[in-house]
Amino acid sequence: MSYSEHWNAIQKSEILDRAFERLREQTGIEAKLTAPAGSSTTGDSQVVFVQAERKVSYRVAYRAKVDRKAHLNQADEQLRRTAGPGLLVTAYMSTTLATHCREIGLSFLDAAGNAFLHGEGLFVWIAGRKPSTDMSGSRKGAGAFHGRGLQVVFALLAHPPLLHAPYRKVAQAAGASLGTTSKSLEDLMNRNFLVANDSGTRRWVDRQRVLQTWATNFPLGLRSHLQPRRYNAGNADWWREAQPETFDGYWSGEVAAAKLTHDLVPKLVTVYLPHDRGPFLAAHRLKADPRGPIEVLDVFWHFEQGGTEAPGVAPPLLVYADLLDLGDPRTDEQARLIHDRFLA
Repeated sequence: MSYSEHWNAIQKSEILDRAFERLREQTGIEAKLTAPAGSSTTGDSQVVFVQAERKVSYRVAYRAKVDRKAHLNQADEQLRRTAGPGLLVTAYMSTTLATHCREIGLSFLDAAGNAFLHGEGLFVWIAGRKPSTDMSGSRKGAGAFHGRGLQVVFALLAHPPLLHAPYRKVAQAAGASLGTTSKSLEDLMNRNFLVANDSGTRRWVDRQRVLQTWATNFPLGLRSHLQPRRYNAGNADWWREAQPETFDGYWSGEVAAAKLTHDLVPKLVTVYLPHDRGPFLAAHRLKADPRGPIEVLDVFWHFEQGGTEAPGVAPPLLVYADLLDLGDPRTDEQARLIHDRFLA
């Protein structure tokens, strides 16, 4: 596959993912792709929309760009020749073209959140939403050390088997889109942080440099976007018996260091939890307090833990970065110990 073909496949997958995500955000309707996207543009995959107990299936046609009614008429004619109702997915559909789709009965979704779906009790009509700047199709992006790119680099560093995994598996583990994953890996290679041989096997050129660059960029580039919130507890030692792993959560920062090195009394308790924090907060009677000594953030990775003997502890790279971010000599020393023991 040429680079152009590879990029087009990545871009297509990202647009499909974004279109389905926007539909779910706006309507609650879940989309499940039941066949691979493939390389052709019409009827090559199937999607099932799930709303309550109702399921509606469509054959999918993909167009990177639609800017005239003739394109819609052509897609509609091609989809009508396939079995079952058809669905056009594209990056952006103007209000004028969306209205034309409704007039000719062509169901569509776009990555901006516009949609027209009809059939078997399902009806959705959303028009007028503008495209986001990151879906322009440009190969230029924020890079590997910004936003979700940091999630990709974290997954590669914290879970070494991912370094040789397919892009889609890396994306799933990082909680990032396939497009972001591809751009991040490309950026790492352009910076000579990462190289790949002819068989596609990847290796770090200077892993320690990547690790330090990630830890430096993490606080502002990603951490601040993980919904950090502060809390207080009636009992200062509540964390000693708490088990965040039973809530799919992880200790980081000072508590993680205390459990890994047994050489620190935490002043700040840092825990990463799934988006639904309610069960953990209720179980431990944590109360919101902007100046509280307990900090809760969103889990942003999706791979199995490993490499530490303490249950419920975040990957050492994250513990290391959180300790450094505190800017305290006592936690700087703990960061050094974590680095030398787990990351060197």
